[in-house]
Amino acid sequence: MTRPPTFGEIELIARLADIFGAAPPEVALGIADDCAALDWGGPDFLLWTVDTLVEGVHFDLAYTSFSLLGRKSLAVNLSDIAAMGGKPAYALLSLGWPPGRNLAPALEFGQGLAACARDFEVTVVGGDTVSSTLGVAVAVTVIGRVPKAEMLRRSGAQVGDLIYVTGTLGDSAAALEILRRQLEVDPSLREPLVRAHLDPQPQVAAGRLLAQGGLATACIDLSDGVATDLYHICRLSGVGARLATENLPLSPGVRAVARMLGKDPEALALRGGEDYQLLFTSSPAQAARVPETFTQAGLEAPTPIGEICSGKEVILITGKKEKIISGGGYDHFRLDPS
Repeated sequence: MTRPPTFGEIELIARLADIFGAAPPEVALGIADDCAALDWGGPDFLLWTVDTLVEGVHFDLAYTSFSLLGRKSLAVNLSDIAAMGGKPAYALLSLGWPPGRNLAPALEFGQGLAACARDFEVTVVGGDTVSSTLGVAVAVTVIGRVPKAEMLRRSGAQVGDLIYVTGTLGDSAAALEILRRQLEVDPSLREPLVRAHLDPQPQVAAGRLLAQGGLATACIDLSDGVATDLYHICRLSGVGARLATENLPLSPGVRAVARMLGKDPEALALRGGEDYQLLFTSSPAQAARVPETFTQAGLEAPTPIGEICSGKEVILITGKKEKIISGGGYDHFRLDPS
């Protein structure tokens, strides 16, 4: 008997895109980026994005509150808008709730989502509620806008560009290990990690700064880990990338958790996912402006972690050793994402 072909999330998305076919002319950017971009006339593109969170896959109610879940459900979508350099405006909520479960926590969830919406000047304008027999399921759609001349894309990186990340890497993955394994970690290290995982802060201001200043040749938000998300940029730009392990921004908490687990902290940073920082590339001519521009705006300066090169792989350099890590981040359909 012939076995069906096996493939992962990246190829699944590509095959589905082929099935759906070409988009009409008003779709300036379709499947394969952080948002779809539609041209309805005027100076701005309309940005659309959707993300889904499923109980037992993306969250565990044993260690998150419904209020924080509400915040995160919106925040992960705002991160997509940030990666396009856009400004979020409206949101739709689809909420699946187990039949027979108390509905009062659903209101707590709504309060958390509404608080995040206020923080980023987003209006929730509608949605849907359904019964879910497999636990709580949340899908949020966010609509935003970005000036046409400023929109950031995953494509556009060129050989010689520098690779930057905002914030530290691996914090969310380290927090997940703490929560799942009930690790005893110093509170001063534990609290910022857990906050990064349960209440991520989308980098909307950083995305707008990159877009307005013309500082980025390509950009993506870090939801699946650097190893996968940078690979997306490389595939769509037709380039490769080289990262230096010593340049990765790692918090003391990530290093402490890695020691407890007997792992390299780089594994958490590159493969863990859910950091919701921005990874972007900048030309050598513009890169010199990046630190000062961020500092003047009151934002932490991004960290350079590598360089775009010819080829098609993401390569990690540790001392004199080189390792291909392309696509090595989180994959929903890989049984062992570690």
